[in-house]
Amino acid sequence: MLTNEQKRYRERANRARRELFKEKEKFGAISDGSGKRYLVCVYFVLGGAPEKAVEFLEWFEKEFPDDVGEPAFLLYAALAYYRVGFPQKARRYLLDTMLSNLYLLPYLFSRPLPTQDMWHSSNWAQPDYIEEIEDLLEGPTSQEREWFQVQFDDELFTIVRNTYVETFHALQHEKELDSRRRILGEWRSFVSSCRERET
Repeated sequence: MLTNEQKRYRERANRARRELFKEKEKFGAISDGSGKRYLVCVYFVLGGAPEKAVEFLEWFEKEFPDDVGEPAFLLYAALAYYRVGFPQKARRYLLDTMLSNLYLLPYLFSRPLPTQDMWHSSNWAQPDYIEEIEDLLEGPTSQEREWFQVQFDDELFTIVRNTYVETFHALQHEKELDSRRRILGEWRSFVSSCRERET
């Protein structure tokens, strides 16, 4: 039996999804400056419909193949796949969650990470982003939070995280444009090779 809150979340998810589909039908493409595309998955999971979230994510990946995502969206994408029984796909999304905001996962399993001396590439990557989405962070269960911690402490996640901190620490202190491009290029190649290992 759905709670009233779950019903409200499902209604929000369905409304946002309809608006995206209408925009696609009307204009042939979706600009979505308001970020509705990120909320559909979040709202379906909070509404107790992870299978609908996964269905939407499959459409999302085709419609926005180069979209880097947003931390709350990536977290709930991981949860959606985890809840429907696709742990490997969930793990890939969880890795992206960690790289979109280094502080989010440790916060969720009560091991807050101090602010790192590194370049934060956007507001989404900042520690205080967590305060902006705090109302969305009641969703993960205690068992799922334990899973977050196991993955976060896993060898691959640790190597990727340490390399991320080293890379973005270097970017924090490097002002020369060509050097920054080289550092970012090396980072992207490294992450790409790590993702390939996970498929």
